[in-house]
Amino acid sequence: MAQTINTAVTRTDAPRKVTGTATYAADVMPAGMLHGALATSSVAVGTLTKIDISKAEAEPGVVAVFTHETLPDYKSVKGFYAGGPGSASFWPMEDGRIRYAGQPIAYVVAENAAAARRGAQLIEASYDIADSHIAINPADSFVVGASDDSEGMITTTGNLAEGLSGAAQTVEAEYITPFQHHNPIEMFSATAEWHGDRLTVWMPSQSVRTLRAGIALAYGMAETSVRVISPFVGGAFGSKAGITPYTMLTIAAAKAVGAPVRLIVTRPQMYTVATFRPESVQRFRLGADAEGRLTAFEHVEISQTSQFDEVVNPGTHMTRAMYACPNIHTEQRLSRSDTNTGGFMRAPNEMQTFFGLEQAMDELAIKLAMDPVELRRVNDSDRHPVADVPFSSRSLMESYDAVAGSFGWADRTPEVGSMTDGDWLVGYGCATATYPTNILASNARVRMQGTGHAYIELAAHDVGTGTYTILAQIAAARLGLPVGACDVVMGEGDLPVAPISGGSTTAASAGSAVHDACLRIGGQIAAQVSAMSEGPLSGVDPAQIKLENGMLTGPDGQTQPLTDAVASTPQGEIEVIGEFRHKAMTDQMIKSTFKGGYGSAGPVTPEMAMFAFGAEMVEVRVHRWTHEIRVPRLHGAFAAGTILNRKTAHSQLMGGMIWGIGSALHEVTEIDKPRARFLNTNIAEYLIPVNADVREVRVEMLDERDDYVNPLGVKGIGELGIVGTAAAIANAVHHATGKRLRHLPIRMSDLV
Repeated sequence: MAQTINTAVTRTDAPRKVTGTATYAADVMPAGMLHGALATSSVAVGTLTKIDISKAEAEPGVVAVFTHETLPDYKSVKGFYAGGPGSASFWPMEDGRIRYAGQPIAYVVAENAAAARRGAQLIEASYDIADSHIAINPADSFVVGASDDSEGMITTTGNLAEGLSGAAQTVEAEYITPFQHHNPIEMFSATAEWHGDRLTVWMPSQSVRTLRAGIALAYGMAETSVRVISPFVGGAFGSKAGITPYTMLTIAAAKAVGAPVRLIVTRPQMYTVATFRPESVQRFRLGADAEGRLTAFEHVEISQTSQFDEVVNPGTHMTRAMYACPNIHTEQRLSRSDTNTGGFMRAPNEMQTFFGLEQAMDELAIKLAMDPVELRRVNDSDRHPVADVPFSSRSLMESYDAVAGSFGWADRTPEVGSMTDGDWLVGYGCATATYPTNILASNARVRMQGTGHAYIELAAHDVGTGTYTILAQIAAARLGLPVGACDVVMGEGDLPVAPISGGSTTAASAGSAVHDACLRIGGQIAAQVSAMSEGPLSGVDPAQIKLENGMLTGPDGQTQPLTDAVASTPQGEIEVIGEFRHKAMTDQMIKSTFKGGYGSAGPVTPEMAMFAFGAEMVEVRVHRWTHEIRVPRLHGAFAAGTILNRKTAHSQLMGGMIWGIGSALHEVTEIDKPRARFLNTNIAEYLIPVNADVREVRVEMLDERDDYVNPLGVKGIGELGIVGTAAAIANAVHHATGKRLRHLPIRMSDLV
């Protein structure tokens, strides 16, 4: 491909974003638009016995107030984890049941947003309250499924007991991660407008296809009667993946009042009307021989879920793929509590599980008196330990070697507390990062004009990762055009099918469809120029004409610019639909994607295991007297196949690593256990890293070739950077202080 691939290209949408001309979903204001507001439950479990809306109805500007007795007029759909398009399987306001604190109980429509929110505050509700609980309870956990195959929720390979009994050293430990919430800067919102029996919805979404399919299913409409628009998404991280109840309530309210309605969810309500990262308990037992080779590996993950959904983000699928071991047992368990349904939050399977795994490996290295990096080197593997298939590519130790050189790992002295700088205790820690390569079906429409312009259309999304730019780069490289001459249109449900923007799949899947469309343009034009009576490629077998960097090239070296060839066609342009279908995809996977689902092949196929890898190293400083914790240096090296844009990729990896600092030291959703509710439900009290917390963050991207994952060799990097950071920080804190902290976040008080 041309030089536009694997280079640092400035985002094509940057001017619109910095000048404020980029249109987000909540910026759209249809004529005659009214405003919505939610009233939510103040109790966690019970029954709504009375709801008084009279004061709200009397509030100036209020147009209508809806409760479960007057709304909704749609049927509920299955939740995502039950195979449906919904963010949860329980839909509030269908009756008077209360299943979690913050559950919507009324919807107010008013002439302006202030009146709508005042009306919501004036609603008075009475409840028959039942007992509730919110914290995870491992003793009440249950097994999710049971299977002996590598994709099962329980997996056993070899004999764990023998592996533990024959080990020179063992580690048995439990690691705990808390509730966490996404808090994207762009608020949750939905705007709905009916046109007779047709509907338009503007909403920030990671899957316009899921939204369209779910809305159509709920209303018994044809999908073609529903238009969903989401041109830009201002942060999502998993929170905007499924169809939410507040979306359906807004649609129903707009239908009932006969006017467009826009709802912007308040910050506190964002904690209970969408998803979050469930809390978890990670239990590990590791055994190793005297040389450090693992003889036993057990990981039991217990994760919180709601009373009505089984949220299974199987982290054991990731940990059991990491290191060579003959005796492995992994198990996924769930513990129910009275919350809304959790879901995806950046690296939903990996962040919390690798916080446990990579600390357990560090603890094992200390017992063996081994360098932590060398322990990982001894247990590196070119085959998946459970599925017993080769990795399509695996550059884990190359990543460790690269980051060790930039970080200065050789300067580390292994003894706890041996490194100091005045009153500061200095610790070095390392951890592995990985992320699965998921491959989903995608289509893309590419229209190239003889004037030297191309248009790319597909129902993909830009969730802040630079997708507009990346897809333009791919088209530009193949068609031989400047990136600025390739216009990308995304974020509409009626465009050619593209997968959900989750699981770091968009660049690989949607990008491969754009790549295929451009090749098809080359093939069609080759046939046309071959059939012409004159020209440099006249009479040449079309199968012998190749498209490279915008040039049609024959077997004898004769060439013709693609732009000239397109201009010579009767229409002066050519339009094709490209496809990406991996050989590992089944018909059911493809069908699922076309219906707005997550029909992923991988990361383990019958032929290969597909993962991106990385290594992170961190310097932590802990003040001897105040116990203040600082992270002056964080380095990472990552191998994720082809890097399409080195600028946006660098930003993604760096952002993930910074988020990892937040997970390690700041981020937690505090809970009120007696009342089963979230407490710090605003961005002021939900702590995240600021500039003072982030010093030197260095990212290195290794060159890696992988011909199996897709035609571009792209693995996906959006979530890779966060995976190892918290464990690396915890390991560094132990190296500095001797205190092994197995819970998040790590606070000054833990070191007293």
